[in-house]
Parts: sequence; structure tokens; C-alpha cells
Amino acid sequence: MFINAVEKIVLSSPSFGIVQQFVDNQEFQIGLSSNRSHLNIEMAVQVNPPVFNENGDRQTGGFFPGIFVSGYDNKFICRYCHRILRDPVQSQCGHRFCRSCLDELLRNDAIVVCPACIDENVEEQDVGQLSLREVFPDNAVKREMYSTPAVCIFPGCSWKGRFKEYEVHERTCPFKQVACALCAQPVTDGHIEEHRRSECPERQVICDYCGTTVVFSRMNAHLETCEKLPLTCERCGKNNIPRDAMKLHLEQHCPKRIVTCPMGCEEKFQQDKFSEHLRLLMETHLAWTVQKLVDLEIVVGSTSAGSLPASNLAQVMGEIRKVEKKIQSVERQLQHAVQGRSERDSSDGAISNNKDTATPQLSPEAAAKTSLKLVEPILGVIHHELDKATLSLHALEGHYRQQQAQLDEMENQLRQQQQQLQLKDAALADLEMRLAAQEMARYDGTILWKISGFDAKKREAISGQTTSLYSPAFYSGPCGYKMCARIYPNGDGIGKGSHISLFFVIMRGHYDALLPWPFTQKVTLMMIDQNQTHKEHILDAFRPDSSSSSFKRPTTEMNIASGCPLFLPLEKLNSRQRGYLKDDTIFVKIIVDTDGLSAYTDMNPNQLGMGYP
Repeated sequence: MFINAVEKIVLSSPSFGIVQQFVDNQEFQIGLSSNRSHLNIEMAVQVNPPVFNENGDRQTGGFFPGIFVSGYDNKFICRYCHRILRDPVQSQCGHRFCRSCLDELLRNDAIVVCPACIDENVEEQDVGQLSLREVFPDNAVKREMYSTPAVCIFPGCSWKGRFKEYEVHERTCPFKQVACALCAQPVTDGHIEEHRRSECPERQVICDYCGTTVVFSRMNAHLETCEKLPLTCERCGKNNIPRDAMKLHLEQHCPKRIVTCPMGCEEKFQQDKFSEHLRLLMETHLAWTVQKLVDLEIVVGSTSAGSLPASNLAQVMGEIRKVEKKIQSVERQLQHAVQGRSERDSSDGAISNNKDTATPQLSPEAAAKTSLKLVEPILGVIHHELDKATLSLHALEGHYRQQQAQLDEMENQLRQQQQQLQLKDAALADLEMRLAAQEMARYDGTILWKISGFDAKKREAISGQTTSLYSPAFYSGPCGYKMCARIYPNGDGIGKGSHISLFFVIMRGHYDALLPWPFTQKVTLMMIDQNQTHKEHILDAFRPDSSSSSFKRPTTEMNIASGCPLFLPLEKLNSRQRGYLKDDTIFVKIIVDTDGLSAYTDMNPNQLGMGYP
């Protein structure tokens, strides 16, 4: 049985790796002394040394068992973490724990069943209960541990000495393993800064393209969506186009994009062929432009300033601007065509003049100039009519903007009224809640708490949505302690899933400065049996521990709850023989003994021992 306990300690320790075969091949030898209380352990196993955080502290638990290479007594082992005791304490049932392990066990409850007693299958009536006020520092075992030889377990460190000096060495050892706060990988203490700066996969780096801070391990995923990553256009081959500018390039700037002629012929071609297309179909494009302007003049001339719908105003203005741009484009193309034709034919004209000086036929240059002179008057008239239409539409646009500004002002006023109404609704709800709390408040140290819809509240507790409920506040007197009850429908701590847990809570009140602290009044917790006959109420009473923080003067809205995590088994709650749960409702009663408080709550000078002069 003793060897099995040692095997459990070794195999369950989180600091150990895989233990090799240890008896037959002499890699693990256990020798027992004559009284079977001491062990000599020699291990030739590969273990993982403990890892510290970057502050040099381990999380919780005891020392690594490998420090005692010459063996150690079983009483040096913590019964919770199964490591060598760190700051040992002993319970009344005789089991030893690390101080930090005991704090971990009691972090939610004032009293916990001893896990070592449960592991040893102790009779139920002999199972010990752990509480902070029933444990004491085990200085005797600490002195024995101090004299035990110890070694440093960090690879590369040759330190040897007594256990008394080991804890200081453990914190300052240059070979200790430190867990990186970012990636949790173990790194030697002297290398942690370099690791965090240039090796850690979870370090923060800056993207070279967009300047965004990114986790290094996610940089490849970031580059797949980085808006500033330079790309190459698949159509024209242009390089170094940012991803967020590629769409604009493809739609507006790429010379290889396919466009449709905007001048009415609907022919499609590459953008770099646009100039040639305009030159070849100049007459067709000019005729289309003139027809569009005539149609626009008819629409504008037949529409008064007050009758044009505001929704169509922007559309008409856009059409006018499009026509202006198209006219300017056509004019430029005409000039380019004339200049280009003139340059190409200048040399041919000189040669032909030498050969045919008497021929009256017009040259191509003269023909182009003649065509341009015929078009110029028409374009002048078009520009004049277009200016008139633009002025009329500008007037309509100003009227529309004025109406839109008035509408925006009215909407802003409406939003302000809605916000004020919401604030008033919230204030009214707060007043109603305060009034309801005042109506339910009692000032005699008792409260009868009705909890309806208990099955639904229990389901919410099981799912983790709402694990506990608070009662309305009640008082020990008009100027007394402010208190409430807290119930866990599905239990808490050791009672979770099997019991209803009921606790008593001290709250911060208006008159705390006048009351005696710590709180020492007797508290009785009750679950009411709703049967008409043979009532069997559940009661649990206690007097507060003056050393517990649950009963000191509150510095926050409420202290830590204190009470009974095993108040009522859930099986007994649903029993048909008892009436604790009826019509999906339970009743909980809290009684606080108010004896001796009248001197403080009544503010009578004689009761306070002051007297009159």
C-alpha cells in the first residue's frame, strides 16, 4: 500500500515525463527501511523540470520531487498536488498540504471535505473537514525537510545543499526554465528577452506594407488579405499595384480593360483603342451628341423650377455633366485627328506640289479644316443651350438642398426628444425598483424569501446561465446591519449537482460606521416545509467566525458569502413526503439574532453607556 502511494505520487506529478520500467532493469529502485516510514529513491528517468513564469514564480503547488535524490519521507508529500510540501500546514485529520494548495481548495467555500480522507476510504463519520481556522503550520516537518540534502534539477546546474537553501536558489538559478508569457514555451531565463524579441511565434510585428501590428504566426494569413500588398495586373502586367487599388485600376486605368463606346454606337474595344475608334466614327458620334442635347433642352424647357421632382434633380444634373464631358472629348479627338493628319500628309503634300502645281483638287488637310469650320458653329450653339440648362438646374438644386437641411433639423430634434424619453423611462424604472425593494424590506433581522419558478431557475443554474440568486435586502434594525441571502439552485463547491447551497451575505449599509465589527450575531438558515401537517423545516445555524473576511466591515457592495454548501439534498427537495417544493415555489427564511444591537440601532445615550452630563 505504501509503495502504491509512492507510485501514485511519481506517476501523477505534472512535472514528470514518462517513467521507464523501474524494477527489472534497475532504472527505478525503492528501498524501505525497517519501520517502512522512510524511502530511498534512485531514479534514472528523464523528467521535465518545473517551468516558472516570467516573474520567477511558479503558479501553485509544491516542490519538484526530484530535488531529494537520496530519498524522502512520505510525510513530505502534499496530499493535494502530490509534490514536496511548500510552506506545509496540517489539518485536524492529520493530513499535510501546501499552504497554496489549501488556499486553492478553500477558494470558494469556508469548509471543504478533506480529499485525502476520501482517497483513503475513511469511514464517513471520520472524514475530516478542512477550514482555515482548523489548520496550523507544521513546523516540525518543516525542520525535518530543512535538514534533507537537495540538488538543483535544472539541466546544467550543479548546485547541492540543504533543502533550507533550495527555495532561494530555485528563484535565482540561471539555468531555470521560464515559460514565455506569449507562447508558453519553456526558455532559459537568460534567453527569454531574445526569444520574446526575435523568436517567439506569438510576438507582435509590423506589416511592411500596411503598418498594421500583427502576431508573427498569423503574418501569412494577414498577407492574404492585406490591403496594401503590391500585386501585378494580370491584364496589362503593371507591377506594384496595392490590393486596395487593384479594383480601381481594372475599372478605370488599365489600358487593356474592355469599354463600351459612350457615344451611342455601343461598340466594345480595349481602352487603348478608344482614340482610334473616335477618329474613325467622328460623324456618327457628333450626330448622337447633337440629338442628346436637343432632347435635354426639351426636358429642361418644359419643366418649371417648382415642378421638377427632387429625386430626378441629381439624375438630370448628372446627364448634363456627362454630355459636357463627351463634347469636350469629341473636340479633343477632332483636334488630334486634324493635327495627326496634317503631320502625316505634310511631306506628301510637298512632293505632290512639285508634280501637279496646276491641279485644283483639295488636299486632305484642307478637307479636314473645312469639316472643322462647319462643325464649330454648331458646337457654339450647343454650348450656349447647355449653359442655360445648367443655370436652371442649379437653382432647383439649391431649393432642394434647403428643403433637405430643414428635414435634417427636424430629424435631429426628434432624436433628441427620443433620447430624453428613454432617460426618463430609465429613471422611472429605477424608482419603481427602489420602491419595490423598500416595500419588501424588513427591519427585525428576518426575511421570508419566496422563490417562484424554481425549476426554470434550476435549469439556468445547470446550464451556467445564472448559477445563483440574491434575495432582497433586510436589516437588523432601522439603523442596523444590511444583509441578504444567496442561493445556488444546483449547488456550489462540494454541493454542486447534488445539493441546494444556501449562504448569508453582509452588505454595505448606510450605518456601518455606527455598528460593531466584525459581525458576531447568530444566523439561522431555514427551508420551509409547506405541508399543512407534520412540518419538518430544514435548519442550519452558526455563529460567525470573527477572523473570517466574510464578517468584517464591507469595503465593497457585499462581502463574500458564508453558509452551507450542503444545505438540502436535491433528492430530498423533490420528495413527495415533504413539502419543500410546491407549485414550483420554495420559501427560504433567514433569522439573525438581534440581541444586544438595540444600543446601536436605537441611538439611546443611556444604552450606549454615555449618560447625560
